[in-house]
This record gives sequence, structure tokens and C-alpha cells, in this order.
Amino acid sequence: MNQSADTIYGINPVFETVRAGRRDIHRVWLYRDGGKNPRLRKLGQFLEARSIRVEAADRAQLYDLCGTREHQGVVLEGGPFPYIPYAEMLGARRLVLLDSIEDPHNVGAIMRSAEVFGWGDVLLPRRGGPLVIPSVVKASAGACEHLRIAVNCSANQYVKIAQQEGYAVVALDGGGKALLEDIADLALEKLLLVVGGEDSGVSQYILNTATHVAAIPQSGKINSLNASVAAAIAMYRLR
Repeated sequence: MNQSADTIYGINPVFETVRAGRRDIHRVWLYRDGGKNPRLRKLGQFLEARSIRVEAADRAQLYDLCGTREHQGVVLEGGPFPYIPYAEMLGARRLVLLDSIEDPHNVGAIMRSAEVFGWGDVLLPRRGGPLVIPSVVKASAGACEHLRIAVNCSANQYVKIAQQEGYAVVALDGGGKALLEDIADLALEKLLLVVGGEDSGVSQYILNTATHVAAIPQSGKINSLNASVAAAIAMYRLR
């Protein structure tokens, strides 16, 4: 295994990584008995059609390659994720910023929703959360491979620059007074949505400077939504 390469595992993540065509693909390992699995068999045919180097491996080898049993019978070795400078995103209608979200599964799930709902530009702070690591790719089901993702600013810097460029900033917070429905009715031309971590939430600076601080009404006994669920609701409503 090339130490400078990224390791992608899982059927959908590998498929989407190859389909997106944004990384160099070095080689792929497929479970040697994968022909019995229709999805693995289809993936093998897809890789063969693109002349990608495929090697057979047993389950122990696959585990050694990726360090997890969640590989679903396939591991890909490829180049690093192609991050985009933030400046190249400015002008997009919709941006989503993940502020201090530390759980890779939440980060990946938000990216999956972002891709589905047309929020193609995602901002990750350079510190305080995971970047596009293999577990994030897996949790996103490979959706991150189709997104433009920036990692070159702090959360506060992203917001400052967006405001200078004419973006309305909508921060999600349980104590917010605005409703997503009312914000959607404004038909904002350019919008930056900020989603905070489940423990720390959105930073106080961003809450103080946001154009709108929005809450999602709840009727149950649990007092908060998972960050990725809240983000999905907001992205759907504000797309």
C-alpha cells in the first residue's frame, strides 16, 4: 500500500470515486469470492470496463488494507481528495459550513444530503473536525466525491468572507427565533448555512453575526436532533 495514497472502502464509495473521476486510481482489491454477490460482480464489471487494475483478496487481506470490517468486499487505493480553494466557491447559490462537527459519520451523512439536495459546495474548517478521510467517504456513500469541498479557513473566516460577498448566513441553533419556512419564503439569492456540532453547537461569534438564527420545531420528548438530520431538513427546505 502506498503510504501517501488514500484508502476507500465499500461498494458505493468505490463506485462513486471511480465514477466521479477526480482522483487517480492506483488499484482495487475485490473479495475473491465476490462473484456470488450481485453488487460486487457488477462493480467488478464496471472496473474492468474502465481498465482499472483489480486484484483478488480474501477477507483478512481486505481488513489489513483498510483496518475495518465495513469494506463490503472491496478496497480502493487512490490519490488524495482534490480540495477546492474557497475563493472558487464564492458565487455559488448555496454553501454549507460544518462548524466543529467531529463525528466522521455525521460529516459524511451531511455530505450525502448535500449532494442529494443540490448543495454542491461544502466548507470544512481547517481544524476542529475530520477532513475527507476514508470513514467520511464511507458514511457519505461516496457522495463527497461529487462535491466541491474547501478546507482552507476557520469557521469564522468562512462566515466573514461570505458576508463580504453578499451571502445571507443562516445558523442552525435550538434557541433560534427564525423558522426555516419563513427564511425559504425570502428566496435568498446567496445563502450560507451553518451547522454546528452536537456538543458545542455553532460558535457564539457566528450566532452573533448570522443574518438568521433558525430552529427546527420539535414535538417529541428528545430535546435535539442529530446534526446530520437537522442539516438534511434545513438543506431540503432552503435549497
